[in-house]
Amino acid sequence: MTSAAVESFVTKHLDLLELERDAEVEERSAVEQVREVNRFAFRLPLVTGRGGPRGDIVGLYDESGQLATGILTRITPKLVTVAFDESHDLQLSLDRENSYRLLKLANDITYKRLKKALITLKKYHSGPASSLIEVLLGGAAPCPASEIRKSCGFLLLIEITVDNIENAVTVGCFSRGLRMCREEMPGGGGGGGELVLTAASPAAPLTFCNASLDASQKEAVLFALSQKELAIIHGPPGTGKTTTVVEIILQAVKQGSKVLCCAPSNIAVDNLVERLARWKQRIVRLGHPARLLESIQRHSLDAVLARSDGAQIVADIRRDIDQLKNKKTQDKRERSDFRNEIRLLRKELKEREEAAALQSLTAACVVLATNTGASLDGPLKLLPDGHFDIVVIDECAQALEASCWIPLLQARKCILAGDHKQLPPTTVSHKAALAGLSLSLMERLAEEHGGSTVRTLTVQYRMHGAIMQWASQALYRGQLTAHPSVARHLLRDLPGVAATEETGLPLLLVDTAGCGLFELEEEDDQSKGNPAHAALVLKTAHSPGEVRLVSLHVQALVDAGVRAGDIAVITPYNLQVDLLRQSLAHRHPELEIKSVDGFQGREKEAVILSFVRSNRKGA
Repeated sequence: MTSAAVESFVTKHLDLLELERDAEVEERSAVEQVREVNRFAFRLPLVTGRGGPRGDIVGLYDESGQLATGILTRITPKLVTVAFDESHDLQLSLDRENSYRLLKLANDITYKRLKKALITLKKYHSGPASSLIEVLLGGAAPCPASEIRKSCGFLLLIEITVDNIENAVTVGCFSRGLRMCREEMPGGGGGGGELVLTAASPAAPLTFCNASLDASQKEAVLFALSQKELAIIHGPPGTGKTTTVVEIILQAVKQGSKVLCCAPSNIAVDNLVERLARWKQRIVRLGHPARLLESIQRHSLDAVLARSDGAQIVADIRRDIDQLKNKKTQDKRERSDFRNEIRLLRKELKEREEAAALQSLTAACVVLATNTGASLDGPLKLLPDGHFDIVVIDECAQALEASCWIPLLQARKCILAGDHKQLPPTTVSHKAALAGLSLSLMERLAEEHGGSTVRTLTVQYRMHGAIMQWASQALYRGQLTAHPSVARHLLRDLPGVAATEETGLPLLLVDTAGCGLFELEEEDDQSKGNPAHAALVLKTAHSPGEVRLVSLHVQALVDAGVRAGDIAVITPYNLQVDLLRQSLAHRHPELEIKSVDGFQGREKEAVILSFVRSNRKGA
């Protein structure tokens, strides 16, 4: 691929990121709202992204200005929990008689990392990722699974299909110990013939770690391992995409590969950590501990370092620094000596911490992080170039392409997993989205290369066949089949659930036409009357009538024996989410009520959709 083409690609995405950044800043100032929490003024924008504001960066302010920055770890109707940044020079003391504000801060770090990755891509001339970059940007065709060319000019022919899936040998194995010999093709004529690699002795079939994988999952695993630069695992809803990704990682580790595993969100990364931890793998999770699930904290880099051999020495150095900082003296020379000693101790502390981090990262078979958390601004900068053999990006269809380039520049091969037929990357700027920002890397590559780089999982374990049928025909070319365990499964089949009209139907449609349940629209009060924000006033729809219908149906299911925790209520509009929570949360605390994108990737026994829209225009 020419440097001009790469530069054009990078320039386009830098411009799109700038549009997105500007739109995000304007939206935040336009829709900012204030909530009183005891004596604190809790001031945050309306939540429109996936997963709520947990993990957002906030600033703590009083009348004099900003006091500290931190990360939101938990929000309830009565409590806001913030993990403040550690600072050895700041003693944060709050007066309960004063009022404070928490403001969500624009996350400049993310945008800086995205831009840095794109600029690095433009300047990347030679390195471990060179061939991968050529393939991903269209400068070269991906090497197919049936034809892996080695630098020596040899050719290995292996065809992987569902028919021979049990006896297939992964191409990835031959470079790590599978004995090979050379055979000259007929008509070669001395040194001019094409050489073929064949097994010198029968190779054992691949042993899957998870014996319950179905045929399409096994084929996807073998395909991903056999591809030289690029493999895409397309996982429609309920088809076990994450299960397949975990198997791919486990097999890659068995072959001796070092894997960098990423996803666009913390929750998606934590899900992978939980799955991999069950297989007793040496894993390290990068990221601020406040953003990680409690269940996987022990795998965080901080926790791993705390258990390392040098942890006590590091703790002693920190204690010495604190003691020196607390020493008081009037003598100017002594103060200068203290400062010099602190400076030397901090230098030693940094060196020891980096050495311990390098040791832990090197020992790990799999390092996991969000796409932006895999930046070389963080701990990964300690590793040598080419340390990772494979980059795996889960939920790739929900990630901005620019974010994917942060990990992609660190390996020779990538495996992308997700479903580009579901939600695209979340964007704020409509203009940027139309210009290509909402086109994910996974979707772009799937369209460019077609089936040669894609394997689709076809057996779904989530939906009744009647629910699956429309999605399969409309989005997945009729490829999906329902596993027997769910094909005819009804709510009444659950233990302790009675047979009622509501529990005996796989799909119930409630037509509200003619019932007077029209939608209502409201604007954000803080934006009204501000000419600067006139173009940014957001309208959000809601339907109190539908809230009542949903409440009745939830109650009917609960009365029949369905656990509230097995029910989800989903709606496209945040205001409707708020109304539903106000109506239902106190009666059914375990009931999950979320927006469409907030529920992405999750599953429940029963899902109730509140579409809200109902007007005379039919729009």
